[in-house]
Amino acid sequence: MTTAEQVSHLLFKHLQGTLSVEEQQQLEHWLQQSPRNRQLFNSVNDEAQLRQQLLVYQEAQQQEQPVWDKIQQLRNRPSAGTVRQVRFPRKWMWAAALCVLLAGTGVYVWNNTPGQAPDNTATVAVHDVQPGKTGAVLTLADGRQVVLDSLQNGVVAVENGARVTLKNGGLAYNGSADNTTAAPLYNTLSTPRGRQFQLVLPDGTHVWLNAASSLQYPTQFTGKERKVVVTGEAYFEVAASSTLPFTVVTGNAAVQVLGTSFNINAYNNEGLLAATLVAGSIKVSAGESTVLLKPGQQAQVNHAAAKQEVKVVRDADVAQVVAWKEGVFNFEDVTLEEAMRQLERWYDIEVTYEKKIPDIRFGGKLSRDMSLKGLLKSLEEADVHFRIEEGRRLIVLP
Repeated sequence: MTTAEQVSHLLFKHLQGTLSVEEQQQLEHWLQQSPRNRQLFNSVNDEAQLRQQLLVYQEAQQQEQPVWDKIQQLRNRPSAGTVRQVRFPRKWMWAAALCVLLAGTGVYVWNNTPGQAPDNTATVAVHDVQPGKTGAVLTLADGRQVVLDSLQNGVVAVENGARVTLKNGGLAYNGSADNTTAAPLYNTLSTPRGRQFQLVLPDGTHVWLNAASSLQYPTQFTGKERKVVVTGEAYFEVAASSTLPFTVVTGNAAVQVLGTSFNINAYNNEGLLAATLVAGSIKVSAGESTVLLKPGQQAQVNHAAAKQEVKVVRDADVAQVVAWKEGVFNFEDVTLEEAMRQLERWYDIEVTYEKKIPDIRFGGKLSRDMSLKGLLKSLEEADVHFRIEEGRRLIVLP
């Protein structure tokens, strides 16, 4: 019989990638013994689920403080200062935390009664808020709107000869060469707060839309350029063309490319428009100012400035910029207020402050798949506290 301590050891070595052939066989044997064992194994490989299970365990047990003291010792917590930071545990740290729980208590994260499936209902509190998901609204050229959240795969519309097809949570346009001389029709794809979506434009360009964003585009590209209009945030992988430049217009700025990958953050409440180049080359223009970016650089335009000009950050944190596309909150050196704006969009909540806004900066990453309650539990490591109220309202406490 495999003990909890032995399972802990195997799971931790699995995440480190250091299992021997014999240990791998032992792990496989344990996985085949019970569906609950497989579910626990899957939770170890899923950081968000593991974090949630640990939080539930913490709340359910009143005598666990010595165990959690051990978990705290696994963390590298910075000293307090005027600007405080919290660093979230990496995946292996959470695995170590689980190992401490298993070895120190001799029980599973859930109630491991023979024949009883784990009860996951406790993971959602009355005032908890679930994370955003895939979904959008497509506005056709004639004004009709199609809600894409729950539609099945297939053709959802035909616009000027172009078939609009929904497949596996994404939208694609397949145009007809017979209609290239027709006047262009425009569609708009919009993501409300708490939704994100992706689509493939008629030229093969791939676009990801973050929450509270929109993209206006023709159902077919005609003429001498390809032009789209963006609000909010979007990531582009532009299909290369030496004869048809691709232009993204947002507010008073424009981004021109031939074929490249880049991110645009143009939320009005962020203060700055930021275009970050991942690969290739882009030209960013605002007012009479124009800059040419190299990979790893970011162009910034102040929304409120009387004179529109482009400033360049030559060593941008590209991984942080595109983290949303990978399903991650990257809060490295992010202020509390900036983090709360991201949560407002993704969880579709309203954030208010009971007193003044705390002077706090975060550090580290968290999964966007976590419930709001689970995510806030991690943020509270920075000595800031929250209260979730009915009506999707989050109060930041002093």
